[in-house]
Amino acid sequence: MIGMILRNMRKTAKLSQNTLGKKLSMADTTISSYERENSQADFQTISNIAEICGYTIIFKDRDGNILTTEEMSKEKDY
Repeated sequence: MIGMILRNMRKTAKLSQNTLGKKLSMADTTISSYERENSQADFQTISNIAEICGYTIIFKDRDGNILTTEEMSKEKDY
């Protein structure tokens, strides 16, 4: 499922795997591997892909409060 999301973000941003890979300093085959779910990107890589593609990752806690990745990084206990 994450692979499909990564692929959709990239395609919506009109980026090729090669272009995205260059922006991330990684091979296009690595991007392909993430999208096909043959390997898993770590959270920082997923966050970087989202940012490059113009997306923001948000988190929703049990109470329905929404936090961005920036707010999450300021939390001390997560």
